[in-house]
Amino acid sequence: MIIDPINPIEIRNDRPVIAGAGLKVAIIAHMIVKHATPIAWVAENYDLTPAQIHAALSYYYDHQVDLDRWIEEGEALTQAIGMSLDDWLEQRGKRDDTT
Repeated sequence: MIIDPINPIEIRNDRPVIAGAGLKVAIIAHMIVKHATPIAWVAENYDLTPAQIHAALSYYYDHQVDLDRWIEEGEALTQAIGMSLDDWLEQRGKRDDTT
C-alpha cells in the first residue's frame, strides 16, 4: 500500500488557507482558539474535516505571532466599516447555513 503525503495548508495571496477549501487559517484559529467554537461546529458549518481543522490549528500555533497580527488588522478593518470580525463570522455562518 502506498500512502501519499498531503499538504493541508497552502499559501494564497500571502495568506495560509486550507487546501481545497480556501478558508483562511487565521479565521479558523480565531473561532476555535479565541472563542472556543467547537471543532465539530466549524467542520459542519464550513464543510471541513477535523483533520483540515487540526492542520489549520497546527499551522496557527507555529505562526501565532504573525497570524494574531493579521487577525487584529482584520478586526480593525471590520470595525472601521461598522462590523466586528465576530459579527462578520456569525453572519457568514448563517449565510452558509442557507446555501
